[in-house]
Formats: sequence, C-alpha cells, structure tokens
Amino acid sequence: MAGKFKKDGQALAVSVVGNNSGFYACNFTGYQDTLYANKGINLFAKTSISGAKDFIFGQTAKAWFESCDIVSVGAGCITANGRDSDANPSEYVFNNTRVSGTTRPGTAFLGRPWQSYARVVWQNSELSDIIHPHGWKKWEVVNTTNLYLKEYNNSGDGAATANRAKFSGVLAQPVPITDVLGENYKTAWWVDTTFLQRNLPSFRLPRGQL
Repeated sequence: MAGKFKKDGQALAVSVVGNNSGFYACNFTGYQDTLYANKGINLFAKTSISGAKDFIFGQTAKAWFESCDIVSVGAGCITANGRDSDANPSEYVFNNTRVSGTTRPGTAFLGRPWQSYARVVWQNSELSDIIHPHGWKKWEVVNTTNLYLKEYNNSGDGAATANRAKFSGVLAQPVPITDVLGENYKTAWWVDTTFLQRNLPSFRLPRGQL
C-alpha cells in the first residue's frame, strides 16, 4: 500500500482505527505519516514500512512490530506517538526490526513525542548509521517529564546509547509481547502464530523500488 508520495504534506498508506488488527508481509510506502496506527491492538509482522517524517504515528493504539524493515527515505523522525495521559494505553514496541534507509547518516531519529506521555520501545533491533546519536528528537511544545522512550539490546552503527537524548532511557529487560498483544494472543483469531514462527527473510525492497 502506498501513500501519494510528496515531500511537503501528509500521505497515508494505511489507517488503523479498529481493534485487533494483524498485518503480515505487507509493504507500506510513503513520506510523511505513512502508517496511522491509531486505535486498538495492532500487530505488524515481517512488514516493510518506509517514510521520512513521523511516518509511524497515532494516539491510542498498542502496536507490536515484529521482524519488520523500517526504511527512512529522508531526514526526520520514524515515530510520533500521541499518548496524552497515564490512562491512555498506547504503546509502540519494535522487536527484531531492521532500520535502514537512503537518507544521510545521522539524519533520522527513532521518534519524537507527539504528546507528553508518549511510549515507544526499540528492542533487539538493528539500527544503521542513519540514526542520529541522540536517537530521539524533542517536540518543542511537549513536556518531557512523563515520556517513556526506551531502548534495549539493539545493535548496529546507530545503536550506541551514550549520547542519547536525556529524556530517553535504556531498559534492563525487554518488553514481552504479551504486554502489547495480551496474555492470550496465541489463540487470538487475528494473530497468525504459524506465520510468526516461520523463518522468513525480512521483506525489504531494493533501493530502486523505494
């Protein structure tokens, strides 16, 4: 699925506003606001998502990204989570993902907080040198006191945490998938556990197809 590519404006490829949604081996392409993961519980598995500015965003969804390829095609932030209160369940967790792109080294960020309780975790993932040493970028009007922007056990040239933004942090242990999908996710109709267990190659398009 592709949003209309333009460098100065929103172009959604997909909008998720229902509960219990699973996406498998998909390809979402765009520039700004590619994937609107906004409501419900979402699973994205072995899927390619490309963009440049806040291209994975939303307000109340709990979303688990498993073995996905995240491709930055321009300078900007990958995520913009809009969790606006402690009662808001929203959380994005990226597990075993690979971050790469065509933008220059150090010009992409793991995310910026759309709202003051934003919650995003990157874990067990490969981060290329496109990631800025600060990792995260501040949204100027957002209070950083209650942000939850964390990393755990990432690798690659963009994974060093020594110079990360002061409002971010490093976890002592990974977030379990049950925190996002629920304790009974293996029997949920929308979760294809057989697909998740397959040793499939990551879905990554050649550069010329971005």
